[in-house]
Amino acid sequence: MELLFKEVLRQENEFFIYENIDKPGKTVSVTKALERMKNIIKIDLSKDNETVIKKAIALRNQILHFEIELDVQELSIIYAILFEFLHDFHLNFLNEELHNYIRPDYWEEEALLIEKYKKEFVIYNGAEISNKFAIEIIESQMFPVYTIKGTEYKRVKFGEEVSNDPDWFDSLTHCSDCAVKKFYFHAIGCDSEYCPKCGGQAISCTCEYEELQDAS
Repeated sequence: MELLFKEVLRQENEFFIYENIDKPGKTVSVTKALERMKNIIKIDLSKDNETVIKKAIALRNQILHFEIELDVQELSIIYAILFEFLHDFHLNFLNEELHNYIRPDYWEEEALLIEKYKKEFVIYNGAEISNKFAIEIIESQMFPVYTIKGTEYKRVKFGEEVSNDPDWFDSLTHCSDCAVKKFYFHAIGCDSEYCPKCGGQAISCTCEYEELQDAS
């Protein structure tokens, strides 16, 4: 959170990240960064957002001084709330998704946190999706093949399909059904996924997919 706030200040003026802007040296604290965002840059934060920020600052101080008394369940809830705030803050004030800066091996943890968001719909990988759907997109990337009667067939990623209208198809950035980006595997059970064996619709063709039977 502190680094995000400092980046917002830096993008406005590189000297805003320093305690003394006339003598650059030590950078501002998270509390001072918040004050400058509100008073100098005039960033409009809701009362709920300010409450989340102050809660995070207080929690960090408790951890640093070994004064924390919350259990794991309570900490997990607070962490999810903070992550939702940072997700929105990054998109609104840095004009990029936080997801773009998360290593792929942490995408599953990210998706599980998104499931806990208060908002029902979120921006994920450039598309608006249900907060419950991110985990399905991530999990589907773990299955590069479909097994049909004991034989493995490489799944068709979104963007690899053969279309009767290639110009229109090339203009698409996300699947209209499951919202994955181009060259990602469709979510398991997506209406738009092609069967890698017969070329028909994966969820309705007569090929017996072991994976789809497990998902149904």
